[in-house]
Amino acid sequence: MRRVLVLALSTAAMILTACPSPPKNGECKSSADCASQAGFGKVCVSGKCAECAADTDCQAGFTCTANRCEPKPVAVAPPPAPKPECVSDGECGSGQGCQAGKCVSTLDPACADAAAFTVHFAFDQATIAGDAPGTLQKLAGCLQKAPARRVVVDGHCDDRGTEAYNLALGKRRAEAVKKYLVDLGVTGPMETNTYGKDRPLCREETESCWARNRRAEFKVER
Repeated sequence: MRRVLVLALSTAAMILTACPSPPKNGECKSSADCASQAGFGKVCVSGKCAECAADTDCQAGFTCTANRCEPKPVAVAPPPAPKPECVSDGECGSGQGCQAGKCVSTLDPACADAAAFTVHFAFDQATIAGDAPGTLQKLAGCLQKAPARRVVVDGHCDDRGTEAYNLALGKRRAEAVKKYLVDLGVTGPMETNTYGKDRPLCREETESCWARNRRAEFKVER
């Protein structure tokens, strides 16, 4: 009787061993195990049901990322290259040249600062004298190498004398500078203006301050 019981138990154990229980909770040995487990994915990856293992497991337009089918990123076309500002020096203004599609200054640094060409006058005079001729010759050379679109000469005075007198004196100084530059061969639009004593550089009642205020200044537009 015991032999029969032992045989029966052995047979049952063999049956149980031959028929393992189905995988649960998304576990798998092959992708076939995932077919009956809804919600876990259809592909067996490392013992777990997943949505995909490769791009071919996803539908068109999707890619397999971290075992999930994600939409392929949309390729964004690069913005169009900016239109060059220039292709030749002739398309740039005076004192500029075309470099790498942009107009850049080719002006001699010594010509770039119009304030460097300010000239001064003696008391109650509009004569080009002292250091003024040399300064104006340098300015004329700059304007001939790189002609300006417009030059304005502003005449100024110290604060001695009436308003009307100084306005007239400032005008004579500006005109004297203009004539000197024209005589040196400068061409192109050149205007004169006067501020009289209204725009002093300093206000001390000293000869050094008055000398600074008796001047002609330039605005150079290119």
